[in-house]
Amino acid sequence: MDKSHIPPTATLIAALSGAGDALARADARVAGMFAPIADHLVAAHGFGLVTITRRDVRDGSYLRLYSSMPDAYETSGRKPPTGGDWSRLVIDERRTFVARSYEEMALAIEDHEKIRDLGLESIVNVPIVVSGEVLGTLNCLAGPGRLTEEMVAACEAMRALAALALMLAADPPG
Repeated sequence: MDKSHIPPTATLIAALSGAGDALARADARVAGMFAPIADHLVAAHGFGLVTITRRDVRDGSYLRLYSSMPDAYETSGRKPPTGGDWSRLVIDERRTFVARSYEEMALAIEDHEKIRDLGLESIVNVPIVVSGEVLGTLNCLAGPGRLTEEMVAACEAMRALAALALMLAADPPG
């Protein structure tokens, strides 16, 4: 692991505190909960891009609610339904999709060329599941040859915070 990254414990504490602070604000914004998640994954684990999407169960499309690189991957971007092996694994089986190389990613991810242009060639798509329903995905992208088991586990560990934020996005308090 690159020693220039901030220790995971420090960024995890910051992520949990930041999400709690975002929830407590009278003018709470769901995106305020997503940023600490992404900040932790970028700072502690070296991800280049983190996005969070909400799945539309009516048509299977995905609405991007958060992007750690909004200039390259804008929020509110909508992706069409993804079929094939990716959908079977992530939606039907509710399991994490991992592509450690550009070739693996290109087989499953439609915008793989745009991702590669950002210098990213590996991806982790974690289904955010609540009560058996896939609400969305946490998507973590890294450079070529960088994706480790520790990085995959770090993404999966953020499921609860992402689920809480997605549930609030669907049914905000008040």
